[in-house]
Amino acid sequence: LLFSCWKEYFNGIQEELERGDRKRDLVLASKRELEVVRRKVESQMEKIQTSVEDQKTTDAVIEVIIEELGNLKDIWQSIDKSIGDESTQKYNDLWRHSVSQLVQSVVIVKFLQDKKLVHKNEVENILCMGQQHDTRLHLDFEPYLVGVCGAPRELARLCVNSASHGKYDLLNEISKFVTDLYAGFRLLNLKNDSLRRKFDGIKYAVQKIEEVVYDVKVRQLMQNKQSTKQSETKSTL
Repeated sequence: LLFSCWKEYFNGIQEELERGDRKRDLVLASKRELEVVRRKVESQMEKIQTSVEDQKTTDAVIEVIIEELGNLKDIWQSIDKSIGDESTQKYNDLWRHSVSQLVQSVVIVKFLQDKKLVHKNEVENILCMGQQHDTRLHLDFEPYLVGVCGAPRELARLCVNSASHGKYDLLNEISKFVTDLYAGFRLLNLKNDSLRRKFDGIKYAVQKIEEVVYDVKVRQLMQNKQSTKQSETKSTL
């Protein structure tokens, strides 16, 4: 009789575990759709790196990215439905990395459009998260900050491409933005080790951008000197 009671008890536990596994499988199925959107967005972000000399092409790519992000609404609602009555916090780690990567893309896109840092609430809206999009899933500060920290690395790449194509205005705008961003993060008391390491990445991006800006200034100075010398030579003739 005693064993029978224990057997019934553990059978109940097994049923709960299986129910949890089925729910997790449903969530993971929707999460795979999220990964598809993330990869598509990142693919388009690479096109921005290669189209820096053509503003029309860049604008068209950004439009595609914003449209692709709109597909997240159905995905978040599907995940929310799969979670059911449970707390969404239990599953947040499943998509934390993907969300941070998407935040990074949004930060870069909004910088190219507005030349300023996009706020967390606006990113949440662009990613179709929160009550305004009929889902309990929202953007936490940690993945937002991780995504923001990742943007300077890609902007440093864009700096190099901008310099190569003579887009010096964009180069200087990126330099100011990343420098200001670094100064802003220094005001934070970051106790999260992972986030602190990401913050260190901004410092290296600042150094890379400063090198590019310096090289451009030296190149321009040499060209100006050469032009002046040629003008003086012509005038003596």
